[in-house]
Amino acid sequence: MMLGHSRLVRHLCLGVGLLVAAGCGGGKSSSSTASTSQTSSSFDFGGNDPKKVVAFGDSITFGFLDLQKRGFKLTTSNNYPAILQGMLKQLDPAWQVINRGLGGEQTSGGAARIGGVLRSDKPGFILIMEGTNDAHHCADSDALINNLRRMVQSAKGNNTIPILGTITPSFRNNPCADDIIDEANAAIQGIAASEGIVMADIFNGMNQRDLFGIAPDRDPLHPNETGYAIMAHIWYTAILQANPGGASAALRRRR
Repeated sequence: MMLGHSRLVRHLCLGVGLLVAAGCGGGKSSSSTASTSQTSSSFDFGGNDPKKVVAFGDSITFGFLDLQKRGFKLTTSNNYPAILQGMLKQLDPAWQVINRGLGGEQTSGGAARIGGVLRSDKPGFILIMEGTNDAHHCADSDALINNLRRMVQSAKGNNTIPILGTITPSFRNNPCADDIIDEANAAIQGIAASEGIVMADIFNGMNQRDLFGIAPDRDPLHPNETGYAIMAHIWYTAILQANPGGASAALRRRR
């Protein structure tokens, strides 16, 4: 399902933690607390591939669809990492996005798993979006936040650029989860600011019921295919913001 231009622009303007407002109908530059500048053009990737991206998270990253389709054990190739790779490859065929989503994972598991992923994949960028399962188990929010910070610091210690996403909205009737998501998302802004990284504001960019499971079951937790497309665009814009040298450096170099 294709999105109208005006709707897509509206979601992008909401969804990225650091964006130039002129592209969203304004005339002045605007930034969130996540970051005030892109990564230095002299960033040292070490032995990592600067055009390899790892999408790291839970079932929302992996690409589960609504409950009815999951009942038939169906996932979707229209998940956000697959869409994102297609977008980046239009800039340069060298870009690669690896999907490292793991269904049911909480942030404690992510913090333990991320080191092995960084060592094996050697990505230039890692997109971190976890916390949904913590929230729906009413887990300790302080531990959730500390685990996210550990993931960011693990990436930085690996010479990988982390981009931290806010937790997706939940339309389940779970007040405890809603409170944890709100608290964690406020803290994610603080982590991004203190660590000097770009934040992708997935929550505000996707805070719309029709971007999640559709009839007849209307799963209120996992995005539908339109939602995954919106999510991919949010991450795409965040990557261009975080990319050393800016968006122009993401393009294929002419010989």
